[in-house]
Amino acid sequence: MKTRIKEYSVGQLARLSGVTVRSLHHYDAIGLLRPAHVAANGYRTYGRAELLRLQEILFYRAFGLSLAEIADVLGNGDALDRLRTHRARLAAEVTRTAALLETLDRTIATLTKETDMSDHDLYTPFDARTQTAYEDWLVDTYGSDMAARIALSKEAVAALPDGIAGAMEELKAIETRLVALFLADVRPADARLLPDLAAHRALMAKLWGQNCTPDAYAGLADMYLSHPDFVARYERLAPKFSQWLPAAMKAYASEIPA
Repeated sequence: MKTRIKEYSVGQLARLSGVTVRSLHHYDAIGLLRPAHVAANGYRTYGRAELLRLQEILFYRAFGLSLAEIADVLGNGDALDRLRTHRARLAAEVTRTAALLETLDRTIATLTKETDMSDHDLYTPFDARTQTAYEDWLVDTYGSDMAARIALSKEAVAALPDGIAGAMEELKAIETRLVALFLADVRPADARLLPDLAAHRALMAKLWGQNCTPDAYAGLADMYLSHPDFVARYERLAPKFSQWLPAAMKAYASEIPA
């Protein structure tokens, strides 16, 4: 005897998920979540695949992405890859938030005279240990080869004439120009971005101490999308810039001769 695949009406799915019927209709209208079947009378039914897609949508909504941004995410890769990437993003955010909360609690306790806190400890979440945690995340996410690449990058940065400070000034200038183009509604694949993206890629090669191949540059774009610190940093430069910049980098990488 075959097991009948359970299907839900739009009202049943709304009650199960907590998403309103109106929102489910809207998701259907914009192509974000199509029902499995639509009867001649307009009666919608949803199966397991649609339930999983709705859950994925809600994961991204909880992270603060807009529906348009979610549509872009859902258009890349398969669901398993996307969920693994999002899990790494959330895990990194949990680690970062835990460190901030710990220092915040200690600061409050210090101000209420419950304990004392050294000047150095005021900046614990922002010091070299943060860099160590970030490097650990890179190795966990991208594999053991990343450790060797990090070591090579540190050697390359140490050899720069103006050190990391000079490289960051160069990066700031590049990003300022890119933000201006973004705010001018230039599309990610527009040729006007090429000089600044080429400069950005060249700077990455300088910081890495090795060639920044098209695949590596596209991979860097994925990293910008997957780590909350990068997302937060680029959102501070301009709302939605954190999505636009990786899209521009990927468009540029796809045009670079291998």
